[in-house]
Amino acid sequence: MAPGTRPADRSAPVPAPEHTAPSGLRRLVLDAFESVLDTPLDPGRPLAELGIGSLQLMRVHGALSTALPTPPAPTELFRHPTVDALIAHLATEPATGPLAPTATTTASTTGPGDDRRVAIVGLALRLPGADTPEQYWRNIVEGVRSTTRFTEEELAAAGLRPEEYRHPDFVPVTGAITDIDHFDAEAFGISGAEAALMDPQQRLLLEICRQALEDGGYDAPDPERRVGVFAGTGMTLYALRTYYQHTLATTADPAEPVAALQTAIGNQADFAATRVAYRLGLTGPAIGVQTACSTSLVAVHLAVQSLLAGDCELALAGAAALHIPQAAGYRYEEGSILSPDGACRAFDAEAGGTVGGNGVAAVLLKRLDRALADGDTIHGVILGSAVNNDGGRKVGYTAPSVDGQAAVIGRALDLAGVPAESIGYIEAHGTGTPLGDPIEFRALDQAFRARTGAAEFCSLGSVKPNIGHLDTCAGLAGLIKALLVLRHGTIPPLVNFTSPNPALELAGSPFRLAAERREWPEGPTPRRAGVSALGVGGTNAHLVLEQAPETAAVPAPRPAPTVLPLSARTAQGLTELAGL
Repeated sequence: MAPGTRPADRSAPVPAPEHTAPSGLRRLVLDAFESVLDTPLDPGRPLAELGIGSLQLMRVHGALSTALPTPPAPTELFRHPTVDALIAHLATEPATGPLAPTATTTASTTGPGDDRRVAIVGLALRLPGADTPEQYWRNIVEGVRSTTRFTEEELAAAGLRPEEYRHPDFVPVTGAITDIDHFDAEAFGISGAEAALMDPQQRLLLEICRQALEDGGYDAPDPERRVGVFAGTGMTLYALRTYYQHTLATTADPAEPVAALQTAIGNQADFAATRVAYRLGLTGPAIGVQTACSTSLVAVHLAVQSLLAGDCELALAGAAALHIPQAAGYRYEEGSILSPDGACRAFDAEAGGTVGGNGVAAVLLKRLDRALADGDTIHGVILGSAVNNDGGRKVGYTAPSVDGQAAVIGRALDLAGVPAESIGYIEAHGTGTPLGDPIEFRALDQAFRARTGAAEFCSLGSVKPNIGHLDTCAGLAGLIKALLVLRHGTIPPLVNFTSPNPALELAGSPFRLAAERREWPEGPTPRRAGVSALGVGGTNAHLVLEQAPETAAVPAPRPAPTVLPLSARTAQGLTELAGL
């Protein structure tokens, strides 16, 4: 580079292809945007820089629907980062009807003798309304709404001021979990003082990862077995109190620098995965994952890749998301992603937004061929997984992208190497926002129609109306639900669902919505499902799952006297265990 020259701005959006748009069309579109902004605009600037968000775009769509004989679908406005790009699109493709099926070849990347399928051999969870997979499934299949509406007394006890919880726009609802302050520090060799400084997200993640190992039968550390950890936590709210108490306090206590270091390590997401590896004696890769709402599903994808690369023999993928305090809510604002009444209505005509939630979950993964050879319990099989990012070709950093989501879904399907029409269920991100759901639906529609012409063979669902949006843990909550759907052969009902969002274009699509519980009988192929998670900032993840394979029944041995070994960390614990 010559002296005095500046490097290119690599963060700037890629300019739209130049098209010659009719002057009348250009003026109509500019008028629609300028009427909403109430000011002239630069059509080449990114919409986000112009202050145009989802609410303004819907107003623009209303104006275009009046002005144009064939207005674009609302989702089309989110696919173009500038007004110029939208005008160019409308000039070349004025109609935006249902996508036509296109032929494609779906080929598996798995060669002979190269089984790249991954088994889920252990799982554990702490989710709203459920501490076990069995309770979680009962709530889901019975259509239970496990979010909590707090009373004024509960909100006051949690430290909220009356002017906060009595505000007319305050919604006192969240998906809460219980006993987040309970932690057996001694069981992990952690002192009480250190435990008090740790973010509850890290404490619960540690417990849930151990439970997932126990569920898979691999609790005892083995230096010859490499176990990887891929995990993330949500925004650290607990640290606000501990930081000021232990880092900024003026004190002559010589232990203060130690407390400050423990506070930092116990509250930063960087240390969540490595703490699990250290406290559980795991020697595979330990990697923190942070991609906002897609964090936990991205962690699963990275765990799969680590197993296939031979970096480890087992891999934990986990995430924790906790709001402190648990008794909380939010103030609704028009145009935000939050529901005005505390109810999440995914894919519904009355969808108004999502609801926050809390949860912790982990799964234990192993290559399928080795899991079968070792006689492991298999909860389900990952056939393919993919991760990507939307890039800059969208209206703003926080906006979703049809093309980015469609690309990651399509890649996961292709890597799975199975026909698209064999997927009978999709656990969608499904936030219940008026625009997010149609954008996600269009992306699914685009990916599937490129691979099959079949219609109405796949049910769409979302667990967020049941438990809320669990932020970093949302993908794992959806993954575990999909595993249970495959295991039980039942499509659960969509909670809070009455009628489809009219923007979904369901007619003739591959998808249907489950207003009621429906059985999913065995068919010519194993039951298969997809799971999506979409992160603010554009990191998308999609997995293709298959029900656990049938295993040969082992004849029950003849009854004989058996020695049952018991173990505990203390003599008192051993005595209590033996007395059960």
